[in-house]
Amino acid sequence: MKVSLGRSVKVNNFLTTVHITLIANRNLKKIKARAGEAIKKTSTASSKKAAIDAYVKEME
Repeated sequence: MKVSLGRSVKVNNFLTTVHITLIANRNLKKIKARAGEAIKKTSTASSKKAAIDAYVKEME
């Protein structure tokens, strides 16, 4: 699974637009890695729950 939050240029352009301090590229990479892990964990849990729900419904 590939997770993308957008290029660092886009993020920094948005931050500039709303007058927020820019984020260094290496920090953005760290944030993207953490976000990717969280998204992956959530999607896995959601898939497992959907599979269990489908099984329970099928057995009724």
